Amino acid sequence: MPYRRLPNTIASIIRVLKTARDEWKNTPVAAQRALSTDQWNQLNDAVPTSFLNRFLKEASDVDLALAAQAPLTSQYSQAADRLALFVSHFHRVLDLGITRGTFQTGARSYYGREINATSIPDLATYQAIAEAAEKIEQGEAARALAEGDENNYVAMQLPSAAEVAALRTAFLALQNQSEQALVNTDTQREELQALAAEAQALAVDIYDTVEFFYRKDPDDSSRRVKCERWGVVYVFEAAPAAPTPPAPAPTPTPPGP
Repeated sequence: MPYRRLPNTIASIIRVLKTARDEWKNTPVAAQRALSTDQWNQLNDAVPTSFLNRFLKEASDVDLALAAQAPLTSQYSQAADRLALFVSHFHRVLDLGITRGTFQTGARSYYGREINATSIPDLATYQAIAEAAEKIEQGEAARALAEGDENNYVAMQLPSAAEVAALRTAFLALQNQSEQALVNTDTQREELQALAAEAQALAVDIYDTVEFFYRKDPDDSSRRVKCERWGVVYVFEAAPAAPTPPAPAPTPTPPGP
């Protein structure tokens, strides 16, 4: 038994409204139009401020915002991974240098670590990565100032603190851009959602109006086809599965002699 499926997503609502709009435009005889004039006024694409035009604009704004956000999010993630790699290598090379005696035993403390730490800083989150990178930049400057007077200062290399600082600057710039893009996407989604309930109500109203218009068609299949031209969607219930026939009863074994 077929039944109508009401639109419950932005995409399905738009599909109903655009289908109804286009069918009106393709129906030159007014008496054959299944919509009311009020409904058409809300769909009329020749009027920039019509409801459908405003709804389509908000939906497009969401798509544009997502398109702008996606590459920034990807670049931001890649920048975080690269910065984490350099921070990790900085501390590993520092530890090796301390073991060799190139750097003083207490050098780790300049970068926010325990003097006898055996593990590198936590880099599990973007914030942790940025903080560890900042400590490298600040710590290298502090170590240079503290050790320079004694001519004991040996700059860290492979990577240097300057390399880490440059990556951190690029990371923070992408972080700001990505957050701004996320805020814009949220704003556009909220503006779209503000119209979504009204759009769905209009789509359901079109369903009701169209089905009422063709209510006297004696052929159910013909009526559904006509309604579908105006955007009404019908689905068919799956036929119930045939029952599994019972297994045949076993043949009795005849008694022996």
